[in-house]
Amino acid sequence: MAQYATNRNDITVVITDLVTPLMDGVAATRALRKLTPNLKIICASGLADDAKVIEAARAGVDTFLPKPYTAAHLLRALDRLLHPA
Repeated sequence: MAQYATNRNDITVVITDLVTPLMDGVAATRALRKLTPNLKIICASGLADDAKVIEAARAGVDTFLPKPYTAAHLLRALDRLLHPA
């Protein structure tokens, strides 16, 4: 969050994990949305249950990426967010 707050004018997309030691993806998404409502957010996890994914979507995650994912999966997600049809 400190890195984002310092560099937010240069950041278009944030990729976070749903489960992290200090701040989970849902809390991070809520905090990021307060700072920059139109920020694009991708959340990834290998341990997420459906309830957690729904909670993340309600918090404002734009795309959920289940782990393991490939570089191609990540690039497609980024392309969809940055170049919507």
